[in-house]
This record gives sequence, structure tokens and C-alpha cells, in this order.
Amino acid sequence: MGRSVLEYGGSSEEAARELAMMCSRDVLFYVNVFLWLFEARDDEKPVIPFVTFPMQDEALLEIDAAIGRHDLCMDKSRDEGATYMCLAAFLRRWQFRQMFAGGCVSRTEDDVDKPGDPKSLFWRLDFFLEHMPKWLVPHYKRTQMRLENIENGSTLIGTSTTGN
Repeated sequence: MGRSVLEYGGSSEEAARELAMMCSRDVLFYVNVFLWLFEARDDEKPVIPFVTFPMQDEALLEIDAAIGRHDLCMDKSRDEGATYMCLAAFLRRWQFRQMFAGGCVSRTEDDVDKPGDPKSLFWRLDFFLEHMPKWLVPHYKRTQMRLENIENGSTLIGTSTTGN
């Protein structure tokens, strides 16, 4: 299905707009069809589609529903995809909502945005955008710890919880 959806989106501006509208309305469609992950532990296939498990579907819907409405606290264990899910929900809002302002926070500035470091949050956002079909990516400006969507005025800002 994924390949035919990508071909459809690239077939016309109308098709691209239709799929973008579907992405703006459904976080699970957006993530499962258009996002890719970097899996450093797999030397042969380090780039994989972001295909969610049922537990991740529930979590992603809850994360998406909480944005802008209330705080959300969740138990997080390694390799469950929590960081990727939060970033995906924020990126979708950044892409499709007017004047969305989101913040990405981690312990140090390098954990937030360090070029070439797959562990940093903004590296992962960059990865999402680089692996997305070009017809879905908005015109944007990327600077240190900042991602600005030129088309709709949305921003994602990074910050660290320490001075370094």
C-alpha cells in the first residue's frame, strides 16, 4: 500500500493536497504511511518504516490529543518508541497547523540538537523530513535548535534543562 500511496501523491497537486489533508486529520495515517526511522542496531537495514504496534497507536493518539490541552505523563522504557512518537506528533502539528509552537526539551543542548548525532531530537526531526516525499514537505527554515515552517508560521524550538 505504501508505494501506491506515494505514487498517487506524486501524480498531481490535487492528490498531494488530498493526502496532506488526510495526514492533518489522522496522526496514525501520517506516521504509518510517511515516516521512517533510523535503527542504528541494524547494519543491513538502518532505515525502516515507522509502522506502529497497537500499544503505540494508543499512546500516539493520547500524545496527539494532549498537545495544547494538558500535560501528559507516561512511563517510558527503552525501545518502545516514546521519543519518536512525541516527535512525530509535534512534527505533524508543525506541518499542518497554523502558528503551532512546540518545544523539544532534553538534558543538554547536544541531546536536543547536535548535527550528525542520531540521538539528538532535532536530528530525528531532520531525518523524518529528509525521508518524507518532497511533495509533502513544506518550505521551512532550519537553524540551531529551531525549525520554522515558512508556509504556516509554525515553529519547533529546542531547549536544554542545563546550562550546557
